[in-house]
This record gives sequence, C-alpha cells and structure tokens, in this order.
Amino acid sequence: MKLWLTDVSGNSYKIRVLTSILKVPCEMIYIDATKFEHKQRPIIDMNPRGQVPVMEIEGKIFWDSTAHLTYIARKWGGEQWLPTEALAMAEVMQWMALAQNEIYFGLQWARGVFVYGKKGDLNDYQLHGRKALEMLARQLKDHDWLALDRPTLADIACYPYTKRAPEGGLMLDAYPAIEQWLARCEAIPGWVKLD
Repeated sequence: MKLWLTDVSGNSYKIRVLTSILKVPCEMIYIDATKFEHKQRPIIDMNPRGQVPVMEIEGKIFWDSTAHLTYIARKWGGEQWLPTEALAMAEVMQWMALAQNEIYFGLQWARGVFVYGKKGDLNDYQLHGRKALEMLARQLKDHDWLALDRPTLADIACYPYTKRAPEGGLMLDAYPAIEQWLARCEAIPGWVKLD
C-alpha cells in the first residue's frame, strides 16, 4: 500500500492512526500542502478532488479516507474496528458519516478560516461545528465510545477535527465528556499523537 498525505490533513491522520494501531505496513509519501502539491500531478491525476489522502491498494487508487479506513479495518482489524454484522456496522457508519459532514464542514472549515484564511461564512461553519459537538456530547454522556461501547472506526474518524475544534473558535471546555473521550482515544496502544 502507498499513501499520499500531508502532515496537516486530519483525514490523512486517520489513516496514520489505524495503520499504527494495527501495525499495518504502508509506504507514506508526504507532499507539501504549502506548495499546493495536492492540486498538481500526480495527485490531481489520482484524485480529481485535489485532496489527500490518496491510497494505492492492490493496484487500485482510492481517494477518500473512509474507503481507506474501511479497507484497512476489514483486511487487518477483524471485527474490532468495523464489524460485518449489519446493525453493528450501521452503528459505526453513522458516526463516520458525521465525521464527513457536520464535523468536516463545521469544525474543519471553521478551523480553516483561522488557520489557513479559508473564505466563507464562519458563523455557518461554527453552527455546523456546534451541532457536531452537541451530537458527540450527547452520545458520550452515557458511553465511553461512539459506537458499540468499544473503540471503532467511529472514534478514529471523529477524533482529529474534534481535537482541533478550538483552532476554529469552538472551545471544548463546555464539553467535558468530549475531552474525556479524546483522552481515552489517545490512550489506545499505537495511537499516533496529533501534532
């Protein structure tokens, strides 16, 4: 497997975490986002979105972190990270959908305004971000983990942009259950520190 990624991409970070936890060999090719290498060849040829991560798996190209996580979890993770039983899988997948919607378009885009000068409606991004935080807090009020009462892909998918929510002006001190969950994630053996 080859993974094209950047240090600053939360979606790339998710793959780094799972491969580290499962000790999966993966050639990681870091590109320079400050030079917009993700908008140039060869990345743009592999991913018309012009984003990372991009992964070559068994001769095929996949350009979405959810696809990467799914492949790695099913190939090397047994039933732990993404179970095959339909109801359990659905429970994990609903949180992965949250990660790619309210968390990304809320927490990540709000962060983008502050950190990268992203254009757009900060109030709208923060509104979506607060909705994501409320959903997480509601679940974590009575559960240690987002799905199945154990660590799964749901936790890996939701972690990076939630951890960095304060960089988008969304403080986590009002959400102690989320802060405790972040600490539990970081205590998982093999978890990669988020720089």
